[in-house]
Amino acid sequence: MLLLMGLTGCLGGTRPAPLVKHYVLEYPPPRMESPVPIPAPLRVERFSAARLYAGPEMIFRRGALQREAYRDRRWRISPADLVTDLLRRDLRQAGLFQAVLTTRDREEPRFALEGGLEEFLEVEGPGRDRKAQLAATLTLLDLAGRGIQERVVFQKSYRYEVACTQEGAAGLAEAMSRAMSQFSAQAIGDIDAALKKGR
Repeated sequence: MLLLMGLTGCLGGTRPAPLVKHYVLEYPPPRMESPVPIPAPLRVERFSAARLYAGPEMIFRRGALQREAYRDRRWRISPADLVTDLLRRDLRQAGLFQAVLTTRDREEPRFALEGGLEEFLEVEGPGRDRKAQLAATLTLLDLAGRGIQERVVFQKSYRYEVACTQEGAAGLAEAMSRAMSQFSAQAIGDIDAALKKGR
């Protein structure tokens, strides 16, 4: 009996598991004034991500050459998937295309949107000011083009820094939601302008 009690204590059987809170991004889709849809579908590819942001950890920077993560706070899914899903949702709401497809859909699209997430973290600046930092690239492809020069409609880099108004991981999630809202609105505007130019 004593041996069993000793093993239970050593294995941590009486210690409760740490409570991990999960966060997502939340904001309303941007609105477009009277969009004229392209009569063709768009496929939004899953975003790639720099290795540092490939997992669900909520990364922060407190000083030069330092990157850490909140111990018991996580994104609900990886940042790349958060950004992909929200941008796809917002493009559907915008009504620029006949349909907005996922990589699981079997339909053959005319357009494809590829993206890469380069930064997705909290940065502490002078005076302990905290900001959510989001940096990404987008490439819109016209798959009807014959060569690479004809296929690339546009490629652009985006970067946003939004002040955190709350402390901790909740503050990061709220500020990153505002950064994502800005990114989505600008990306959709750029896509619309590129499509109108090509008509």
